[in-house]
Amino acid sequence: MLIIQFTKLTHVEYMNYFVPIMTSIAIISSTLNYIINPGIIYSSNKVKEKVHCASCKMLYPKTSNNIVHCGMCEICVNGYDHHCGVIGKCVGKFNMVIFVSLSLSGMGFVMCIFMILFNLIK
Repeated sequence: MLIIQFTKLTHVEYMNYFVPIMTSIAIISSTLNYIINPGIIYSSNKVKEKVHCASCKMLYPKTSNNIVHCGMCEICVNGYDHHCGVIGKCVGKFNMVIFVSLSLSGMGFVMCIFMILFNLIK
C-alpha cells in the first residue's frame, strides 16, 4: 500500500513554491494585458443605426452598450472600467479578467514581502 506522508512546511518553504508561481502569473498577465485589445471600438459604415461620440467624432453601432470615451487614450472602449496607469492602457471588456489576475499576483507579491519581513523580525 502506498502511503503519502505530508510534512508541515515552514514559511520559507512555502515561499519556495509561492514566489515562482506568482512570478509566472504576473509575467503572463502583464504580457497578455499589453497584447489584448481592451475593447476598442472602430468606426463602422456597415451598420444603419449609429451613435456619434461627441469627443472623438466617431460613429459606432447603437446596439453597443457601455461604450465610454477614454480621455487619456482618446479612444472609445466597449465595457470601459478605467484607464490604468500601471499597464498604460484602458481596462475594458476583453482584458478585465487578465487585469484582475495581474492585480491578484501583485497582492501576492506584497503578501510575500510582508512574510519575509515578519520572519526577519522574529
